[in-house]
Amino acid sequence: MTDRKGFSMPGCFINYRTGDGEHVATLIDRELGRRFGPDEAFRASRSIEAGQDYVRTLDAAVRRCDVLIAIIGPAWLDSPHRSDGVGRALDDPDDWTRREIATALSLGTPVIPVLFDDAPRLREADLPEDMRGLARCQYRRFHHRSVDSDLEEVIEAVEVVVPRLGEIGERPAEEGSVSSPIAEVANTMRDVSGGTVAQAREFQGVNEISGTTRDVVFGNSGAVNTGSGTQYNGSTVHNGTGDQYNGSTVHNRSGDQYNGSTVHHGTGDQIGVQNLHAPRHRGEAG
Repeated sequence: MTDRKGFSMPGCFINYRTGDGEHVATLIDRELGRRFGPDEAFRASRSIEAGQDYVRTLDAAVRRCDVLIAIIGPAWLDSPHRSDGVGRALDDPDDWTRREIATALSLGTPVIPVLFDDAPRLREADLPEDMRGLARCQYRRFHHRSVDSDLEEVIEAVEVVVPRLGEIGERPAEEGSVSSPIAEVANTMRDVSGGTVAQAREFQGVNEISGTTRDVVFGNSGAVNTGSGTQYNGSTVHNGTGDQYNGSTVHNRSGDQYNGSTVHHGTGDQIGVQNLHAPRHRGEAG
């Protein structure tokens, strides 16, 4: 989104303290970018380009955002002043974490506190006067043991506060756009030892394969079964139905094949060590 002068206006401003939440800020930034586009999220270490006036850039971004996400960890409240280590950083009016939150609150911009790991709930009495409204803001929890579900709750909270972002997230992919291959491919293969599996889908120029295919296995060191039935113990190829056992090389028809058979062209069972049974084993009696 841009303002009247054409400047970028990120919907979400991510506020965090260096040394207490960068990893959570990065995860949330990436998810916001994936859902809504990278221009809809502002995170200082990513969004401020070389040569930019960081003071003006930070101030402009926090004033123009639709929502501020405050990342709060266990050490956030009592983090020492960075310049001399004396007193709390939050007690300094020029502390950027405090300054950004206080600015958003003064402008009436929604603020979503995200308390990660064991961070305690905030109390007004523990905060500077211009930040006390933060303790009254409804928060979300974020824990490393439940990253996926907690990320989803943060995103849902953003969509409620900023409805236009919810609309962006609901838009169908444009024709011709590249969507995630994970969403399009179902797991149709079982365990494959030592190889690469490309499941049933459309290929375009992969290992000179194009078009819609069945399951494809590249470089497998174990057995391969592309038909129905069960395959056991060192079989190389099984293209038909039925079971194949113990070192069989090729089984092209229905029925069972056992114990070192080389070729089985007909129906029924083939048992024992045979070199070529094609002339007499096409359904006739021996």
